[in-house]
Amino acid sequence: MRYLQYKGVVEREYKMSLKKVMHQLCVSENLNAVEGAKKLGVAKKIYVYWRHYFRLEDRQMLFDRTAAELTQLTERYAEPADRIYSKSRITAAPSNTIDELEDVVDNLIGYYKHIHYASDGLALQTAKLPLYEFSKSLIVDYKKGDLAKEVQIES
Repeated sequence: MRYLQYKGVVEREYKMSLKKVMHQLCVSENLNAVEGAKKLGVAKKIYVYWRHYFRLEDRQMLFDRTAAELTQLTERYAEPADRIYSKSRITAAPSNTIDELEDVVDNLIGYYKHIHYASDGLALQTAKLPLYEFSKSLIVDYKKGDLAKEVQIES
């Protein structure tokens, strides 16, 4: 039989496209080449070819997933970074208050979001961004009194 004949037989038997059948076998059931070929009733070489053609091998799926995640990194901070980043200058001597700390953290978040957006999500220095966002949430919780309540509950 020829390739198209094998394809037609499999599609008629499963009543769905070959791509869906291969996805079910490779991803859902996680069959190897021998088991998959046996289940479809085709030669192992054909099964391996179809698996490669539809990008259902483990390394191909991992690569595709990683590439999709990288393209999503670009859009992650696109909206907040749209505004122009401006450095604020502190004219008075630092007083080391919570409000001043919050302002500094806000500026750092804005700065790193700007860098992240400008580099299409690939700048290494923006790895600090989640830390500063977490710090901001801690400051807000501290101001509300939620941290003190949590400590009292844990004690």
